[in-house]
Amino acid sequence: MKKYIQPALAANAATLGVHWIYDHQWLKEQAKTQSLLFKVQSKSDYEQANPSYFAYPNSHLGDVTVQGEMIQWLYQAMKQNPSFTVNDYSQLVFNHFKPGGDYRGYVESYAKKHVVSMLSKVLNLTVQPYSLNDDHLVGFVPYIVCKELGLSNEKAFELTQLYSNDRAYYDFFKLFDHILDNRHLGLKQAVESSLTLSPELYQEALEQAFLMTDTERFIETYAGRACAIRMSIPVVIHLLSHYDTFDEAIQANILIGGAIADRAMLLGMIYHQVEPLKAIYLDKVPVK
Repeated sequence: MKKYIQPALAANAATLGVHWIYDHQWLKEQAKTQSLLFKVQSKSDYEQANPSYFAYPNSHLGDVTVQGEMIQWLYQAMKQNPSFTVNDYSQLVFNHFKPGGDYRGYVESYAKKHVVSMLSKVLNLTVQPYSLNDDHLVGFVPYIVCKELGLSNEKAFELTQLYSNDRAYYDFFKLFDHILDNRHLGLKQAVESSLTLSPELYQEALEQAFLMTDTERFIETYAGRACAIRMSIPVVIHLLSHYDTFDEAIQANILIGGAIADRAMLLGMIYHQVEPLKAIYLDKVPVK
């Protein structure tokens, strides 16, 4: 788990304390007097910041978001079963999220819908089917795991389709692969040359992510702070384009606000391949 998953989880854990604080002005003021890394979520912080969503009240230092948990579940399951399928993935996450399951943290909307759908089959209930159109960064959970296991993007996208059929995820897998494969040229050049691989609907936003240096103007015009990939992936590309080191990028990511910890997973995974993350990050989530 040390090549891709550990740095992804380390970045996620490092920023969980301010995850889903959308009040970027409040974050900037707080950052003047304290580090916002490695904080435990505080109810008072989330009451002061507006808007914000206090979703992990029972978290401890080193904990990760629900998507971080899913990465760990999926990695262990796929490592043990080379023939792992999307049906196996469905049963795996259901077993954790279902009533009586072992997961006790925040459950996002895609997982709630999934549990209802699975329970309706078990209980022989009629429930209206839901569309597989989720747009959270959860679609990158299989990508990160498959990178660690040396499996194909086709396999990753097969599993991503548990929640979404959006082909943009597969295109983004190829785009991030290109960045990783060309990182020796320098991160900025690798990002620039990757943009031709972006899904057509995202091309303008990603080009501006690369070109614009005014982060606030870029966020307001071409991206956003929330979890949806139409907002979060342009932010990730913007940060990769304008910050040479993980330390700089993670601080900038925090000050943007919103889906901070889940964006951080992609940042941690990629920057670690350019230059290994410091022990201060990696030691928070020790893995075998």
